[in-house]
Amino acid sequence: MNLHSAIETNFEEDAGRGALKTEKQIKVLIVDDHSGVRRGIKNLLQSAKDIIIVGEGGNGAEAIELAATKNPDILLLDIELPDQRGDAVMRHIHNTQPNLKVLAVSSYSDRDYILGMLENGASGYITKDEAPVMLLDAIRSIINKGKSWFSPRAIKNSGLPSIEEQTLTKREVDILQQLILDRPADQIATFLNMSVEQVEKYLKLLMRKFETESLLSLKHIASRILSRRGSV
Repeated sequence: MNLHSAIETNFEEDAGRGALKTEKQIKVLIVDDHSGVRRGIKNLLQSAKDIIIVGEGGNGAEAIELAATKNPDILLLDIELPDQRGDAVMRHIHNTQPNLKVLAVSSYSDRDYILGMLENGASGYITKDEAPVMLLDAIRSIINKGKSWFSPRAIKNSGLPSIEEQTLTKREVDILQQLILDRPADQIATFLNMSVEQVEKYLKLLMRKFETESLLSLKHIASRILSRRGSV
Protein backbone atom coordinates (compact mmCIF):
# COMPACT_ATOMS: atom_id res chain seq x y z
CA MET A 1 0.00 0.00 0.00
CA ASN A 2 1.46 3.39 -1.00
CA LEU A 3 1.60 6.43 1.27
CA HIS A 4 -1.50 8.18 -0.01
CA SER A 5 -3.59 4.98 -0.01
CA ALA A 6 -2.58 4.43 3.60
CA ILE A 7 -3.54 7.98 4.50
CA GLU A 8 -6.93 7.61 2.84
CA THR A 9 -7.56 4.30 4.60
CA ASN A 10 -6.52 5.68 7.98
CA PHE A 11 -8.76 8.71 7.61
CA GLU A 12 -11.74 6.52 6.76
CA GLU A 13 -11.10 4.09 9.61
CA ASP A 14 -10.93 6.91 12.14
CA ALA A 15 -13.87 8.90 10.80
CA GLY A 16 -16.31 9.87 13.47
CA ARG A 17 -14.02 9.59 16.48
CA GLY A 18 -14.08 12.53 18.87
CA ALA A 19 -16.95 14.39 17.19
CA LEU A 20 -18.27 17.27 19.29
CA LYS A 21 -21.76 18.70 18.87
CA THR A 22 -21.93 22.47 18.99
CA GLU A 23 -24.30 25.06 17.53
CA LYS A 24 -21.62 26.94 15.61
CA GLN A 25 -20.25 25.20 12.56
CA ILE A 26 -16.63 25.63 11.56
CA LYS A 27 -16.25 26.31 7.84
CA VAL A 28 -13.35 24.30 6.39
CA LEU A 29 -11.55 24.58 3.05
CA ILE A 30 -9.38 21.63 1.96
CA VAL A 31 -6.46 22.01 -0.48
CA ASP A 32 -4.34 18.99 -1.45
CA ASP A 33 -3.22 17.84 -4.89
CA HIS A 34 -4.14 14.20 -4.17
CA SER A 35 -7.84 13.49 -4.57
CA GLY A 36 -7.63 10.43 -2.30
CA VAL A 37 -6.29 12.51 0.57
CA ARG A 38 -9.01 15.14 0.05
CA ARG A 39 -11.62 12.38 0.04
CA GLY A 40 -10.19 10.90 3.24
CA ILE A 41 -10.22 14.27 5.00
CA LYS A 42 -13.80 14.89 3.89
CA ASN A 43 -14.89 11.48 5.17
CA LEU A 44 -13.39 12.31 8.55
CA LEU A 45 -14.77 15.84 8.83
CA GLN A 46 -18.25 15.08 7.49
CA SER A 47 -18.93 12.94 10.57
CA ALA A 48 -18.43 15.96 12.85
CA LYS A 49 -21.61 17.94 13.49
CA ASP A 50 -19.71 21.14 14.20
CA ILE A 51 -17.84 21.21 10.87
CA ILE A 52 -18.96 22.08 7.36
CA ILE A 53 -16.75 21.74 4.26
CA VAL A 54 -17.14 24.79 2.04
CA GLY A 55 -14.76 23.83 -0.76
CA GLU A 56 -11.73 21.91 -1.96
CA GLY A 57 -8.86 22.56 -4.33
CA GLY A 58 -5.80 20.86 -5.77
CA ASN A 59 -3.19 23.61 -6.14
CA GLY A 60 -1.97 26.92 -4.79
CA ALA A 61 -3.92 29.11 -7.21
CA GLU A 62 -7.15 27.37 -6.23
CA ALA A 63 -6.27 27.72 -2.55
CA ILE A 64 -5.91 31.50 -2.94
CA GLU A 65 -9.08 31.85 -5.04
CA LEU A 66 -11.25 29.64 -2.82
CA ALA A 67 -9.95 31.25 0.36
CA ALA A 68 -11.11 34.60 -1.00
CA THR A 69 -14.51 33.44 -2.29
CA LYS A 70 -15.69 30.67 0.08
CA ASN A 71 -15.12 32.58 3.35
CA PRO A 72 -13.75 29.61 5.31
CA ASP A 73 -12.83 29.79 8.99
CA ILE A 74 -9.83 27.53 8.43
CA LEU A 75 -7.83 26.27 5.45
CA LEU A 76 -6.28 22.80 5.59
CA LEU A 77 -3.27 23.27 3.32
CA ASP A 78 -0.85 20.77 1.84
CA ILE A 79 2.71 22.05 1.49
CA GLU A 80 3.90 20.46 -1.75
CA LEU A 81 1.48 21.66 -4.43
CA PRO A 82 2.05 21.35 -8.21
CA ASP A 83 2.19 25.08 -8.94
CA GLN A 84 3.74 26.59 -5.78
CA ARG A 85 4.83 25.66 -2.30
CA GLY A 86 2.50 25.94 0.67
CA ASP A 87 4.61 28.59 2.39
CA ALA A 88 4.17 30.90 -0.62
CA VAL A 89 0.41 30.33 -0.52
CA MET A 90 0.49 30.89 3.23
CA ARG A 91 2.36 34.17 2.82
CA HIS A 92 -0.18 35.46 0.27
CA ILE A 93 -3.15 34.49 2.42
CA HIS A 94 -1.61 35.96 5.55
CA ASN A 95 -1.07 39.28 3.75
CA THR A 96 -4.53 39.43 2.15
CA GLN A 97 -6.72 37.60 4.70
CA PRO A 98 -4.93 37.88 8.04
CA ASN A 99 -7.96 36.57 9.98
CA LEU A 100 -8.12 33.26 8.07
CA LYS A 101 -6.58 30.41 10.05
CA VAL A 102 -4.38 27.92 8.20
CA LEU A 103 -3.47 24.44 9.37
CA ALA A 104 -0.71 22.77 7.36
CA VAL A 105 -1.47 19.08 6.66
CA SER A 106 1.63 17.56 5.12
CA SER A 107 3.50 14.35 4.41
CA TYR A 108 6.68 16.15 5.47
CA SER A 109 7.85 16.83 9.01
CA ASP A 110 11.16 18.56 8.26
CA ARG A 111 12.07 21.48 10.51
CA ASP A 112 12.38 23.93 7.60
CA TYR A 113 8.89 23.09 6.33
CA ILE A 114 7.33 23.50 9.76
CA LEU A 115 9.08 26.75 10.67
CA GLY A 116 8.51 28.12 7.16
CA MET A 117 4.75 27.73 7.55
CA LEU A 118 4.82 29.11 11.07
CA GLU A 119 6.89 32.15 10.07
CA ASN A 120 4.43 32.92 7.28
CA GLY A 121 1.41 32.90 9.60
CA ALA A 122 0.16 29.31 9.86
CA SER A 123 -1.79 28.48 13.02
CA GLY A 124 -0.66 24.86 13.14
CA TYR A 125 1.06 21.92 11.53
CA ILE A 126 0.15 18.24 11.45
CA THR A 127 1.47 15.32 9.41
CA LYS A 128 -0.93 13.24 7.34
CA ASP A 129 -0.32 10.03 9.23
CA GLU A 130 -1.12 11.80 12.54
CA ALA A 131 -4.18 13.54 11.14
CA PRO A 132 -6.77 10.72 11.43
CA VAL A 133 -6.43 10.82 15.21
CA MET A 134 -5.69 14.50 15.79
CA LEU A 135 -7.18 16.58 12.97
CA LEU A 136 -10.51 17.31 14.65
CA ASP A 137 -8.79 18.35 17.88
CA ALA A 138 -6.44 20.59 15.92
CA ILE A 139 -9.23 22.37 14.04
CA ARG A 140 -11.32 22.90 17.16
CA SER A 141 -8.40 24.13 19.21
CA ILE A 142 -7.39 26.67 16.55
CA ILE A 143 -10.91 27.97 15.91
CA ASN A 144 -12.75 27.57 19.22
CA LYS A 145 -9.86 28.32 21.57
CA GLY A 146 -7.81 30.66 19.39
CA LYS A 147 -4.64 28.67 20.01
CA SER A 148 -1.89 27.39 17.75
CA TRP A 149 -1.81 23.60 17.37
CA PHE A 150 1.23 21.53 16.44
CA SER A 151 1.27 17.75 16.32
CA PRO A 152 3.70 15.67 18.38
CA ARG A 153 5.95 15.09 15.37
CA ALA A 154 5.94 18.76 14.42
CA ILE A 155 6.87 19.70 17.98
CA LYS A 156 9.64 17.13 18.13
CA ASN A 157 11.20 18.00 14.77
CA SER A 158 10.90 21.78 14.98
CA GLY A 159 12.07 22.47 18.52
CA LEU A 160 8.78 24.16 19.42
CA PRO A 161 7.75 24.22 23.11
CA SER A 162 6.59 20.75 24.10
CA ILE A 163 3.59 19.60 26.09
CA GLU A 164 6.03 17.38 27.97
CA GLU A 165 6.76 20.48 30.04
CA GLN A 166 3.34 20.09 31.63
CA THR A 167 3.48 19.02 35.28
CA LEU A 168 1.86 15.67 36.03
CA THR A 169 1.01 14.29 39.44
CA LYS A 170 1.82 10.68 40.34
CA ARG A 171 -1.88 9.79 40.14
CA GLU A 172 -2.18 11.35 36.68
CA VAL A 173 0.84 9.35 35.52
CA ASP A 174 -0.70 6.15 36.95
CA ILE A 175 -3.94 6.75 35.05
CA LEU A 176 -2.16 7.59 31.80
CA GLN A 177 -0.13 4.40 32.09
CA GLN A 178 -3.35 2.41 32.38
CA LEU A 179 -4.90 4.28 29.47
CA ILE A 180 -1.97 3.30 27.24
CA LEU A 181 -2.78 -0.35 28.07
CA ASP A 182 -6.30 0.18 26.62
CA ARG A 183 -7.97 -0.40 29.97
CA PRO A 184 -11.45 1.13 30.37
CA ALA A 185 -12.35 3.33 33.33
CA ASP A 186 -13.76 0.48 35.44
CA GLN A 187 -10.59 -1.62 35.06
CA ILE A 188 -8.38 1.39 35.80
CA ALA A 189 -10.45 2.05 38.92
CA THR A 190 -10.03 -1.53 40.13
CA PHE A 191 -6.29 -1.59 39.42
CA LEU A 192 -5.64 1.75 41.17
CA ASN A 193 -8.15 1.19 43.99
CA MET A 194 -10.28 4.15 42.93
CA SER A 195 -13.92 4.67 42.08
CA VAL A 196 -14.99 4.81 38.44
CA GLU A 197 -16.23 8.37 39.06
CA GLN A 198 -12.76 9.41 40.27
CA VAL A 199 -11.10 7.89 37.22
CA GLU A 200 -13.51 9.59 34.84
CA LYS A 201 -12.92 12.92 36.59
CA TYR A 202 -9.15 12.53 36.19
CA LEU A 203 -9.54 11.64 32.52
CA LYS A 204 -11.64 14.75 31.91
CA LEU A 205 -9.06 16.92 33.69
CA LEU A 206 -6.23 15.37 31.65
CA MET A 207 -8.12 15.94 28.41
CA ARG A 208 -8.59 19.58 29.42
CA LYS A 209 -4.92 19.91 30.39
CA PHE A 210 -3.71 18.65 27.03
CA GLU A 211 -6.47 20.39 25.07
CA THR A 212 -7.94 17.30 23.47
CA GLU A 213 -11.54 16.15 23.19
CA SER A 214 -11.05 12.42 22.66
CA LEU A 215 -9.61 9.59 24.76
CA LEU A 216 -7.88 8.20 21.67
CA SER A 217 -5.92 11.42 21.21
CA LEU A 218 -5.16 11.53 24.95
CA LYS A 219 -3.78 7.98 24.71
CA HIS A 220 -1.39 9.02 21.91
CA ILE A 221 -0.27 12.06 23.90
CA ALA A 222 0.22 9.90 27.01
CA SER A 223 2.31 7.37 25.10
CA ARG A 224 4.64 10.07 23.82
CA ILE A 225 4.99 11.85 27.15
CA LEU A 226 5.55 8.77 29.28
CA SER A 227 7.96 7.14 26.83
CA ARG A 228 10.19 10.21 27.06
CA ARG A 229 9.89 10.22 30.82
CA GLY A 230 10.82 6.53 30.95
CA SER A 231 7.48 5.71 32.58
CA VAL A 232 6.40 3.09 30.04
